[in-house]
Amino acid sequence: MPETRRLNWRVVLGLWTALGFLLIMQSYVATAGDGRDFTPSLHAYLWVAQMYRAWLWALLTPFIFRLRRDLNRRHQNIAVVGALHFLGALTVLAVGNVLRIWAVEISLGYWESKYFSLASVYNQLGTYTLIDFYIYWAVLLVAYVSDVNWQKRQVEFREEQLRTQLAQAELAALKQQVQPHFLFNSLNAVAALMREGAAAKAVEALALLSTLLRQLMNHAGRPEIELWREFDYAQCYLSVEQVRFEDKLVPHFDADEECLNALVPTLILQPLVENAVKHGIAQRRTPGRVSVTARRVGDRLRLAVANDPAEGGHHARESENHGIGLSATRTRLERTFGPNHRLECVINGPDGTIITIELPWRPAPAE
Repeated sequence: MPETRRLNWRVVLGLWTALGFLLIMQSYVATAGDGRDFTPSLHAYLWVAQMYRAWLWALLTPFIFRLRRDLNRRHQNIAVVGALHFLGALTVLAVGNVLRIWAVEISLGYWESKYFSLASVYNQLGTYTLIDFYIYWAVLLVAYVSDVNWQKRQVEFREEQLRTQLAQAELAALKQQVQPHFLFNSLNAVAALMREGAAAKAVEALALLSTLLRQLMNHAGRPEIELWREFDYAQCYLSVEQVRFEDKLVPHFDADEECLNALVPTLILQPLVENAVKHGIAQRRTPGRVSVTARRVGDRLRLAVANDPAEGGHHARESENHGIGLSATRTRLERTFGPNHRLECVINGPDGTIITIELPWRPAPAE
């Protein structure tokens, strides 16, 4: 994890330029208090001297930020670090003012060598130059606060990444939980046909199951797919069950054209379709319909899986229907969309069982 972010030199230069203007105003106030006349040369000196001070600190700021990190990494003793920073502040105070005064002399046209002697520089230093000593500690404090905040944000970012990875792992586990359950139900259907002596139907069901598994393998690892692919999975599964139940199972799919290209979590309909067959069609003596519909409602995608009511006095309790199918579906939706989804269950109503899902509308990108 990086200890700090890179400084934006435009921001640093802008802030120090603004501070330079404040230093100029302070210089005018101090000069007026001394009773000196504001000659053109004095105006020029005040502006050049203070802006050079500000821009010099703009150059020094990244180095002080880096010095703070290096000293903290190399020395664990706070007293040693403080002493080294004290020497750094004195060095900046001395060397920085020498360089600044020489730059001012050159800019104002004082080319004689006597103006560049250390004695001349010493004569120009005053108590006002001590401000650079205090500026050093102010910059150091800003560096400390900035780095601490940056590290805090980095820790929060990494924690958010870990939470995201955990959620993805949980979703993958739920998906892996759904797939074996679906395969187990499908093989049970084939086994039932074999026990009934319907070998030809069992072979047909295995061929359909092989097609479905091949489709699933082609999109393995994808967390979401287009709705038309999800419809293909559900249709293929119902075809397997149709071999077993024959005319007793009547599948029905209905979707708006634009909905077919919407993105949905992979195998989000599969457990619901399985439940519709197990708790609805399998309990009927007469033909029953399993309906899968998709509609766009504003910025939402509404999916519904419904089955005709069971017959013969069998009425599955709501807790029974909330087995691996609905519980896994509910958990996957919560992990993927948080509160931005709706799952509504109407169990054994007058029109049978209806499971409705509402998701954010997200069309698949154009290939």
